[in-house]
Amino acid sequence: MCHSHEKNLHMSKIFYKYNPHTLSYERVFVTVKQRIWTLFRHIFIGIVIGSVLFAIATYMIDSPQERLLQKNYNLLLTQYQILSKNIDENEKILNELRQRDENLYRIMFNADPIPQVEDERKSLYNQLLNIPNASLVISTALKLDNMTHQLYMQSRSYDDLIELIKTKEDRVKNIPAIMPLSSKQMKGVSSGFGMRLHPIFGDMRMHTGIDLNAMEGTPIYATGGGVVEFTGWEGGYGNTVIINHGFGYKTRYGHCKQLKVRVGQKVVRGQLVATVGMTGTAKGYHVHYEVLVKGQYDNPAKYFFMDLTPEEYDKMLYEAEHR
Repeated sequence: MCHSHEKNLHMSKIFYKYNPHTLSYERVFVTVKQRIWTLFRHIFIGIVIGSVLFAIATYMIDSPQERLLQKNYNLLLTQYQILSKNIDENEKILNELRQRDENLYRIMFNADPIPQVEDERKSLYNQLLNIPNASLVISTALKLDNMTHQLYMQSRSYDDLIELIKTKEDRVKNIPAIMPLSSKQMKGVSSGFGMRLHPIFGDMRMHTGIDLNAMEGTPIYATGGGVVEFTGWEGGYGNTVIINHGFGYKTRYGHCKQLKVRVGQKVVRGQLVATVGMTGTAKGYHVHYEVLVKGQYDNPAKYFFMDLTPEEYDKMLYEAEHR
């Protein structure tokens, strides 16, 4: 019993407190209540510190799974951005094809315009509005759907045109389709198609063709196959050549210096028919070029499609309408 008691006393903690009045250490006796309170205080502080450390680890330090998810998300976002950019580039090419189809080929064959369909598919993507980067995903999906729809319509259009080509080979050969001057020798448009102030008479009147500037003697070419209907002097046009291309198309080349063909002669597209001059009411060296369709004047720039890229064609149309 004695040895056991000494062991318990040896194992228990004994606390002392310094007493400044007596200048000695005095033993402090801790009650059970105080010990329990100290234990609970330590446990509470541990829980608080643990919770703070856990929150920091959760919100500031990503787990391996979270890092993998973030990496995959960033990769997917990059792929979407690349896809969107590629779609934009392909859509640009498709729009150029569609523009050439509508403004050129369908004009050549007097075909109806490609039908326009309103895009009502935006409502199909409302369920994507709550995902991250929803605008990018929806925009890309819409552009892809739109391009698929345009490809389908364009494919049908080309099928129609192929059937027209099979039955209208002569029209393809004869219809005006190039500029009457070489693009390398042409020096610009001095006067476009439409109402303008006449440079000599000073009044507003319809300019029924387009004036293309060039050096004196520059070759003038037939813009389509046909038969020469007129050569000679024609009032304000001066020396003039008129070609009947059939299918309701005629072209006139005015202010020429020399005439290189005769009436009744068959010509092919690109054949020399005259040279640039300044005859008639011309004030400078140029060719006045007209296109008549079933007796009605049409903007000649619309018939330059074989010589020009889509960008050059748009620029020429603009100049022809605003000069």
